[in-house]
Amino acid sequence: MGEAPTGAPPDGDAQGELSLRSLERKILLSAALILGGIAAGWAAGAARFGMLPGAACGAAVAYGNFFLLRKILEKAFSGGGTMRKGFVVQYVLKFLGLIGVVYLVVRYGGFDVLGFLLGLSALILGILLEALAHSFR
Repeated sequence: MGEAPTGAPPDGDAQGELSLRSLERKILLSAALILGGIAAGWAAGAARFGMLPGAACGAAVAYGNFFLLRKILEKAFSGGGTMRKGFVVQYVLKFLGLIGVVYLVVRYGGFDVLGFLLGLSALILGILLEALAHSFR
């Protein structure tokens, strides 16, 4: 009762529904690819070492943003198809928090801004990787 049918993936359905947990893993993978690319660029002399901490911070912000979004969505739709009332408030607060964190990091963080933006792009790259993986299923 309430269990997934046999043969269904644990974090998606049998019809190939996009999984938020799978997307979360793709964001982490894309963050690793970005950091590895910057490290390889630094080793080849094409990137500055100072970009790495900024990219790591940006990737952490991107992952944290998606993690919170996933938690909010799971709670919002856990009522059996009806959306809970606090969803909009939580979403707006998360969005304002994201704006505040990005402002504080760019203004006072002392990180390389290009590296930070590359790290933030881990979210977009993760979504593209998940869409690409989903298209081959």
